[in-house]
Amino acid sequence: MTYENFKDKLNKKVFGEDLNYEILLTVIQNPKRYIGIFRITNAKTKLIQNVTQSCEIKFGDFIEEILTEYIRDMGYSNLDKNIGVDESGNRLSADQIFQKDDTIYLIEQKIRDDHDSTKKRGQYGNLIKKIKTLKKQYPKYRIIASMWFSDDSLKKNRKYYLEQIEHNTDEQVEICIFYGKELFESIFKRMDIWNELVSHLQKHKQERSQEILNVPDFDTSKEIKMALFKVKNDYPKLIKKLLSDMPDYVELRKELFPMQQNLKELYNAESIAH
Repeated sequence: MTYENFKDKLNKKVFGEDLNYEILLTVIQNPKRYIGIFRITNAKTKLIQNVTQSCEIKFGDFIEEILTEYIRDMGYSNLDKNIGVDESGNRLSADQIFQKDDTIYLIEQKIRDDHDSTKKRGQYGNLIKKIKTLKKQYPKYRIIASMWFSDDSLKKNRKYYLEQIEHNTDEQVEICIFYGKELFESIFKRMDIWNELVSHLQKHKQERSQEILNVPDFDTSKEIKMALFKVKNDYPKLIKKLLSDMPDYVELRKELFPMQQNLKELYNAESIAH
């Protein structure tokens, strides 16, 4: 995959035009997260935190999507990621599910292994549920199920996962845990793919190294004005709340729209509509 193609996919996924819309929607839906005397930071600072968290989540989604593409390019057959339901009827979805010859491969991936006790048990429990579901769907196939943490700098729960893997006695199922390049060494045997992925990420990070993540000014920016009108079209009741006399929204407007430049256009649009 060329670097330009990789960069375009990453930027669209993580920093796409919908980011401002999503943040604005979150603000209007949850005003109490941004206002009140028991918040040491102001609403704008809280917004920066939200944008950062959103980008981290979207980056994890991007790594899943790009690995799916690499799996296809390496000659495996990607299967439907909606793999069925567990014993309680809950729908199960795999991060990666693919086939080659008589083997079904399952990969559950996270960026880093830094989970607390509850999350690590839940993640391994979910892996076992998915293995059981796949065994029912593919009774004649061998299953190789892996947990992959792409960032190998943290291995907080490695001992726990290895201890749990030792309990597996099913000869038709192999369970593995991998960090960083180990997945490409052991499963794919394609270190060139791992090296390309790392190289593209390093180059992208270097290109953006001088950028400072920020949120467009809610009061005056064109980006937020466009997002406001998109919310108005998609969720007109939310805009009515934003422009209402409800105390939470009055305070929210004081924090984020002190000059009300963008809001004035919304007021006018609302007046014309009625």
